[in-house]
Amino acid sequence: MAKFKYRFESIKEIKKRYEKKVQKEVAVIDLEIKKREQQIIELHEKSKNEKIKILEKGTKKVSELHFFSMYDNYIMNEIDNVKQEIEIKKIEKEKKIIELAEKTKETKIFEKLEEKHFEEFKIEENKKEQLELDEIAVTKFIKGK
Repeated sequence: MAKFKYRFESIKEIKKRYEKKVQKEVAVIDLEIKKREQQIIELHEKSKNEKIKILEKGTKKVSELHFFSMYDNYIMNEIDNVKQEIEIKKIEKEKKIIELAEKTKETKIFEKLEEKHFEEFKIEENKKEQLELDEIAVTKFIKGK
């Protein structure tokens, strides 16, 4: 029996590589989103710690309260900026997920095509084998007479 050789093997492999590349890009974006979410948590902690420091202090000067208010506004602006970055990354992630679905579809098409070609190959090989067996049987029958 001959060995099956898929004509589009190289194309299928390229499609798989592209699919893996996009999967990796999605994972990187996920990691960036998680990093930014952690950054928001850290900023909230900073603000909370400053509030605790101010409240623990017995006497408070107006300038300290004003400074804290400005600092708290700065932290809140930073949190808003990070949230905007997260939204941008989420949009980017959605685009990559759509691209990944497309690449996965392309890969599946070539895998199905390979299965179809393999089935056709098996049928053709079975026909050849049957012809050979018929030829052997006819030869033996003729020699037997």
